[in-house]
Amino acid sequence: MKLTRITCILSFCAMVLPLRAQVQMPNPGFENWPGEVTSSPKGWHSFNEAGGVFAKTMSNKGGPGNPAALERVAGHSGKYAVVLRCTKILGVSANGALTSGRVYMGAMGAASAKNYCYTDRANGYAFKFTGRPDSISFWAKFDMKESVYATAKAHLHTDCDFRDFVDIGQESDIASAILYFKNPKDGKWHKYKQAFKAYDKVYKATAAQAPIPTLDTWTRKPSYLLFCFSTNRYVMTGNKGDALYLDDIRLIYNKNLSAIQVDDTELYGYQKGKQDYVYFVSNTQETQLPVVTAFAESPRAVVEVQQATAENPVAEIKVYHDDVYAGEAEPEVYTVRFVSLPSVYAMSEWR
Repeated sequence: MKLTRITCILSFCAMVLPLRAQVQMPNPGFENWPGEVTSSPKGWHSFNEAGGVFAKTMSNKGGPGNPAALERVAGHSGKYAVVLRCTKILGVSANGALTSGRVYMGAMGAASAKNYCYTDRANGYAFKFTGRPDSISFWAKFDMKESVYATAKAHLHTDCDFRDFVDIGQESDIASAILYFKNPKDGKWHKYKQAFKAYDKVYKATAAQAPIPTLDTWTRKPSYLLFCFSTNRYVMTGNKGDALYLDDIRLIYNKNLSAIQVDDTELYGYQKGKQDYVYFVSNTQETQLPVVTAFAESPRAVVEVQQATAENPVAEIKVYHDDVYAGEAEPEVYTVRFVSLPSVYAMSEWR
């Protein structure tokens, strides 16, 4: 009889996560905005903090004849959101950008591989990250003339100055979530979601290799998270003033179950999202009630089952993930209640 994924949670937590685990982005709703409206929100960066020999050609404020490249605006929820805008530099379109790392501007040509977002550890533009999320979600809306695609990318990478799929020779052995999402041309906020996909080994990262095949296991070595948003998928294709609004970024740790079994047989009536079940047995006072086994949707979640007994004929299933271990969420709880058939017949007769 298989009892996989029944784990000692305290031991697991002590082995794989430090006490101060970081499982969400800082300032994910852009509510913390210490500077003026065209400054960068806390924890995020754009042209104001850019590096490279041509960094001074751009700023969040835009420039003569250009709208602000980044600005604080009213939020989808809460007080604030951020808007990114495409601008023009010497007649060439420059995509609006927002990153948890740093923008690097090494060339005037917008299409140059010397322009990119990256993790800059030496200068503090780096976000250390211990979680292993299953996906990201965020809210966005467009103010653009054309049905263009914007980009959202999140890269989990090792201890290196990772570039956003520009440096073909670099290595990243963890995972990426890459989404190209289209302007629906309705001017409304929409929620977007994208799963992380992981490398099976240290691999050479190139744009042609995205998306990456999903794996069941991830390494848990110290890592970094690099977020990059852009108004346009392709360089030099935007129109001046193209605007992408962003708010409420969330890293998702999936604690849903994919299946529940009772004595190795799929639980009758199981439905995704349903958390409480009744299972009829001949007598709940039997010495050993049926064994419940559960399986998580996420390969990175951990399932713990407290089996039912004659004294307490309820099997309790708890699903843990990195956000639970970090103290930012509660485990998801499912129950299977065993009910004696005679009591059901008696209830029927009473009615």
